[in-house]
Amino acid sequence: MTAIPANLTWPRRLLLAALALCAYLIGFQPTWFVRDAVLNAFGAPAYEGVWILIPHLFLYSTLSAVFCAIAWFALVRAGWLKPPSFALSVRTLLLGIGAGLASFGALVAFFYVTGQMGAFHEPRINPWIMGANLFSNFFEELIFRGFILAALAAAFGFWPAALLSSIAFASVHSQFPLELQAVVALAGFFMALSLRWAHSLMAPYLAHMTLDWLADPLL
Repeated sequence: MTAIPANLTWPRRLLLAALALCAYLIGFQPTWFVRDAVLNAFGAPAYEGVWILIPHLFLYSTLSAVFCAIAWFALVRAGWLKPPSFALSVRTLLLGIGAGLASFGALVAFFYVTGQMGAFHEPRINPWIMGANLFSNFFEELIFRGFILAALAAAFGFWPAALLSSIAFASVHSQFPLELQAVVALAGFFMALSLRWAHSLMAPYLAHMTLDWLADPLL
């Protein structure tokens, strides 16, 4: 992921960038339309219990993840991209957890600097949210530290790809104010670094899980 493949001409690079953009845009439409249509068909259920799990599993980022999986498979067959790795090792585990802890540290620092430490409360563990994150975080990593990062890195190199994919990752968290989205972008960058050093998507996935399983019960 550090060098642009020699067989990628500029038209091919631009096509990779366009496919990365498509993967990103699918996360808005038709994803939002499908999500709202399904939830409305079930009477717009409250966000609790199994209705926390179902949207994370089927509605929030699933369409983008399916697109990324298909596009990545096709591009590997064409020789444009390398296949993703899901190898798990002690190094991957340490890098993933380390990136997750660094991301959580950045989050705590943000709330401290902005005088919002009151946002933290006693731990409130919700097993439905913890279980839902297992799926949605995997989908998001396949999308942002997976296909989008791989496609943009092949087109433009790792560092521009890491920056762009991290900004894209932050922007889909539109429920947060802009300054908090900047912290999410920083977390995304930490996760991209963990992928670069571990050469496995399991590293950013573990980082994402570490961040969410620490932050969700406290905020």
